Amino acid sequence: MIKRNSLFCLWLALLLFAGIQSLVAQDDKKIPKLKFNLTEDGSSYAGIMMNNQIWTRYIWNNPDKNGVEQYSDIDLGIRRSRLTFYAGLMDRALIFTQVGYDGLTYRSPRKAGINLYNAEAEFILAGNYFHLGFGLNSKSGISRYASNKNFEFLVVDAPGFTFPVAGTFDEFGRQLGIYARGALGNLNYRVSVVKPFEYGIDSVSSPVTTERINENFALKGYFEWQFFDRENTTFYQMTMNNLGRAKMLNVGAGFYYHPEAMLVEAEKDLSTVDPFLAAWLISTGNEHLIPDYAGYYPSQISDIFVAAADVFVDMPTRRGGAVTGYFAYQYNFFGPNYLRSAGRMNVSKMSAEDALPQGPGNAEWELGTGHIVRGEFGYLLPGTGLKNRLQPYGAFTFKAFEGLGEASAQFDAGINWLMYGHNIKWTLQYSSRPVYTEIDDQQMWTSSKGQVILQTQIFF
Repeated sequence: MIKRNSLFCLWLALLLFAGIQSLVAQDDKKIPKLKFNLTEDGSSYAGIMMNNQIWTRYIWNNPDKNGVEQYSDIDLGIRRSRLTFYAGLMDRALIFTQVGYDGLTYRSPRKAGINLYNAEAEFILAGNYFHLGFGLNSKSGISRYASNKNFEFLVVDAPGFTFPVAGTFDEFGRQLGIYARGALGNLNYRVSVVKPFEYGIDSVSSPVTTERINENFALKGYFEWQFFDRENTTFYQMTMNNLGRAKMLNVGAGFYYHPEAMLVEAEKDLSTVDPFLAAWLISTGNEHLIPDYAGYYPSQISDIFVAAADVFVDMPTRRGGAVTGYFAYQYNFFGPNYLRSAGRMNVSKMSAEDALPQGPGNAEWELGTGHIVRGEFGYLLPGTGLKNRLQPYGAFTFKAFEGLGEASAQFDAGINWLMYGHNIKWTLQYSSRPVYTEIDDQQMWTSSKGQVILQTQIFF
């Protein structure tokens, strides 16, 4: 371990030294760029990128299951802290490794370790037309958001539903697999075959639709038509906020398919109830309690299939302004009535027994079998260059899931202060959150809560 850490520190020190010796201007900004050539002709190069995103939050927590209002939380947390190492070798291969830590709060376990996010070996077989890669990667299907540059968001963060198997069959949106990517004229494509991480239960029956332990491969892909300027495809990431630096109108569609990955909600088998107990319950007028003593039929097995279509626009306007917009539709199928809740960096101390079905704190119904519509719009106020610019924005999300009694809508509103583009950026955002209460055995949208996030970001 000591030897490995020493080598890591030596590599980092060499990269920092070499990179600082070759600071370059980036557009009209003088931002350090830690990249240097390994050969005189530039066909081989190496570099490092750093990104810290710190959140200061005020959270209006969900009520408990009895509707009792709860205290609010004020906290400071590390949303992301990442180091990315990359190299291109003789115009024939790329290596891309990303490490760091996400989601550190004052309630996180002590001495948090470093996570491995990406470890990719990619071979350039036909210029920009065809790259073939292997390893732990995020060459995801579904939508543009699934392959985003997390330091170039319009809003404060990516919506959780854009990573439909996050925390289940993947690790931080990544999976082990083989992928191909490239550009054919206006068409940008990426497809992959992955071996999802093992997750779920191996029971033959389940009272709710849930993930199933399996060893099946999954397929995913994303195809995008770029009408105007081409995006830089050296790396896989796509911008969600290009600040008018190019004329972009991109339309895409993607999918994720994982066969036999789910156990479907099973029904009660009344024949498993002891006949003497059933007769007694009937005789005492309590026949409605019979299902409580019954076992379940074996569950059916279901596939996971998710598909999406989206449009991204980022256009410069007069006097140095820019408009940025994103619109997406996503269809999820995880089996009948599937629901999954999540609360990003949730610091609530409420027990699961006292919480609403969607969870305590800032938890919400993030994913489920059904439909999602997402829209974002931002306007970079007129100015010169990308220093000290303001960009107000708004976003909305509509969700209609089978497992909920009614659909919900929520919104985000905020402003970006671009001290130096995305490299030094502040974001202030308010986000609403639907709260569901169980009424007549159905989850009904009864109120809304919210949270305020101040994000400070430094990236280079």
